[in-house]
Amino acid sequence: MSVKLKFLVFFVGAYLVSMISITLFTIATVRELLLNYTYDYMDYQIKPAIEFYKNLHTNPSKYINLLASDVVSREIASVVVDKKGRILHKEPFIDGEDPNLTQDDIMFLLRSKKGLLDDYAFIVKDIGDYKLILLGKMEKIEAIQKRLLVFMTSFSLLISLIITLLLMIFIKRMLKPLGYLTEISREVYKGNINVHIEKSSSTDEFGVLQNAYRDMIEKLQRTFDWQKEFIAGMAHELKTPLTYIKGQLELISMGIYKDVNKLKEVVKNMFIQANKMERLMNHLILLMRLESGIPLRLFPVSVNELLAEIDEEYEFIKQTHNFKVEYLDEDVEILADKDYLKIAIGNLVENSYKYTQEGGYIKVFYKDACLVVEDNGRGIKNTEKVIERFYREAQDKEGFGLGLAIVKAIADAHHFQLIIESRLGKGTKVLLCTRGVII
Repeated sequence: MSVKLKFLVFFVGAYLVSMISITLFTIATVRELLLNYTYDYMDYQIKPAIEFYKNLHTNPSKYINLLASDVVSREIASVVVDKKGRILHKEPFIDGEDPNLTQDDIMFLLRSKKGLLDDYAFIVKDIGDYKLILLGKMEKIEAIQKRLLVFMTSFSLLISLIITLLLMIFIKRMLKPLGYLTEISREVYKGNINVHIEKSSSTDEFGVLQNAYRDMIEKLQRTFDWQKEFIAGMAHELKTPLTYIKGQLELISMGIYKDVNKLKEVVKNMFIQANKMERLMNHLILLMRLESGIPLRLFPVSVNELLAEIDEEYEFIKQTHNFKVEYLDEDVEILADKDYLKIAIGNLVENSYKYTQEGGYIKVFYKDACLVVEDNGRGIKNTEKVIERFYREAQDKEGFGLGLAIVKAIADAHHFQLIIESRLGKGTKVLLCTRGVII
C-alpha cells in the first residue's frame, strides 16, 4: 500500500469514525429530548383535568375513571390501579390499540414512575389512594429517529466524498516532494549520479528533506568528481617517476652500467624519484583524511608557541631570504588541532620560500584573529583556482600542486576562513582567520 493510500485511508477512517460517533450522540440526544417532551406533554394534559375534578369532588373514587377517560387520545392511553397494583379501569388509545399490560408490567410501571416500556413512554400520577398510569406512543419518536438517521447518514456520505476528493488533492500535493525524491533515487540507483534536484522553498519536513537530499547528492557528485581528479592527477604525477625507475631497473638488469660511479648516481636518482612518490602519497593521504569528515582534536594552542616552532623549523630560510616571525606582546590561544595548523602554516611558508627571489622578505605573524604569511614574491595570477588539487601556475618549479589544497582543507576542517591576496610581481598575503579565540 502506497503512502498516499495509507494517508487517505487513515484520514477518511478517522472522519467516518468521528461522524458515526457524532450521529449516534445526536440521535441519543434527540431521543432523550423527545422523550422528555413526551413526558412533559402527558403531564401537561393531565394536570388541568386533575385540578378540575379535585374542585368538583373531594373523593378521588368519584372521578378517577372519568379522569382516565378525559386524557385519552390517539397518542395517550390510561390505566387506573389501586394500592396493590390491581387494574381497576383501563382506557385504550382512541384508535383502539390496547397496550395489553401484564401484572408484572404494572408493577414495573409503579416502581419506575417514569420511563419506557416496550413501545410506550409512561408516567405515573398519584390520585388519592389510586395510581393513574399514562402511556404515550413511541411511533413518532421512532419515525423521527429514522429520518434523522437517514439524514445524518446521507449527509455524512456526501461530506465524506467531498472530503475524500479534497484529501486526495491535498495528499497528492503534500507528498509531491516524496514522489519527486523517489524518482531521483531510482535514477541514482541506476547509476546516474549527475541528477539535478530543485531547491525547495517549503519550510515543512518534506521541504527540509528535499533540501537535505539535494545537499547529499551534490556532495556525492563533488566526491565522485574529486575521485576522478584524484585518479587522473595521481596517475599523471606518478607516471614520470615510475617510468624513470622502471627504465633504470631494466637497464641495470641488462648490465648497461659498468661504471660503479655511474651506477651509484643512477641509484641515487631512483631514490630521489621514490622519495618524490612517497611525498605525493603522504600529501594525498593527508588530503583524503582531512576531507573525510573525521572530527579534529581541538585544544587551546598558544600562538607564540606555534610561531616559535615555525621559526625554528624554517631557520634555514634566513640564509637566503629575509625571513621574520613576529611574536605577540600578549600571547593568545586559539582552539585548533596544532599538528594540522602547523602543516598549514608550514605549507604557506614553503610556498613563499619557493616563489620569492633570494633577498626577498617572508613574514609570519598574527593579527586581528588571523594567522598571516606574507611575501614579496612573484605573486599568484588566479587566487581562486590555485587552491584546486594538482593545479600549478608555475611550471618551472617542482611540486605536486597540493600545498594550497591541503591548506584549504585544513582551514575548512577548522571552520577557519582562508583569504588569499596577491598581485603579480608584487607578492602574496595569505590569511587563516580563526574563530574561538581564548584570551
